[in-house]
Amino acid sequence: MNNTLNIGEFNTLIIDRKTAPGLFLRSLNGEEVLLPNQYITDLMHIGDTLDVFVYNDSEDRPVATTLAPKVIINEIGFLEVIDTNPIGAFLNWGLPKDLFVPKNLQKRPFNVGEKRLIRVILDDRTQRLVATEKITAGLLPAPKTFVKNFPVSFIVIAKTPLGYKVIVDHLYEGVIYTNEVFETIRIGQYKNGFV
Repeated sequence: MNNTLNIGEFNTLIIDRKTAPGLFLRSLNGEEVLLPNQYITDLMHIGDTLDVFVYNDSEDRPVATTLAPKVIINEIGFLEVIDTNPIGAFLNWGLPKDLFVPKNLQKRPFNVGEKRLIRVILDDRTQRLVATEKITAGLLPAPKTFVKNFPVSFIVIAKTPLGYKVIVDHLYEGVIYTNEVFETIRIGQYKNGFV
């Protein structure tokens, strides 16, 4: 159970009450968020706990969904550009509201149809979830749980003279050496492997 609502993350919340627009879910501290009718099933009842992703809707209000985005806050992934305008670009991250990349967080202009490597962040000024191409600041040191043969997932982000540069579990920078590659891999591919 979540003590507070965490924007950009999966939250475990209590189903508090039913209203015309949907179910209101509550955290332990009493914060509420709407789960719109389109995500409600017959298996959801008042008092049950529910795992939902919380993000901001088009009017910047927190809203819950049972859908899982392709990346959550602080995670890194390749997402497809679906629209651009003079102030930024929009990416498909698997939710009804597309993920915005402001122009000042792009390294070069985005083009519709291409996939770009981004990190999801919470904009300090607007308190909205946005994407940035400035990913290295968000990378973490490898955790102590990463021991030999520990299973991980990774995204291939670049070919180097040593092999391939990867982002492990959306959070950690890593390398796959050429002599450790036993199949064809490409930039942007999601794979499973071992430390």
